[in-house]
Amino acid sequence: MTVDMSDFDRAVAEYTTKLEIAKKMRDMNVDMPIIAEATGLSEELIRKL
Repeated sequence: MTVDMSDFDRAVAEYTTKLEIAKKMRDMNVDMPIIAEATGLSEELIRKL
């Protein structure tokens, strides 16, 4: 049995991964503009993680 992810599920998984990566980068003291550019997330959102 195979289970295909819907486009929505795939988008949620991708977004969650971006959040996790951004948090790790922030915790490693990477500059906010670099994190924002690499992940596509806003600096404001990254600060709130």
